[in-house]
Amino acid sequence: MLYKVAFASSDGKVVNQHFGRTKQFLIVEIEDKDYKYIETRINEPSCQDFQHTEDALSKSIELISDCKAVFVARIGQGALAQVESRGIKGIEAPYFIEDIIDKILNSRVNIIDIY
Repeated sequence: MLYKVAFASSDGKVVNQHFGRTKQFLIVEIEDKDYKYIETRINEPSCQDFQHTEDALSKSIELISDCKAVFVARIGQGALAQVESRGIKGIEAPYFIEDIIDKILNSRVNIIDIY
């Protein structure tokens, strides 16, 4: 099965960004027991100066709408509900990206059941 996942990361190594504050999503394509980095998508954070904008949140979700899951350090309940209403699993996983990918590749269950 071929699918994409997004990682909220400022350094490309660790999931270290809050969904609403991330300036970029790293997109990885996973197929069976293999993966490849696809691209970095630049994001306009929906949380700026402690205020949320619904328009920016919608744009952030649209930016990763082709992904099956998004891995973040944190995500608020409202944003999580909106992300998941679009069919994207929101997963808090503040870990090394390579470790998360290894867990996905070596798991016998669906990505949604991993975290």
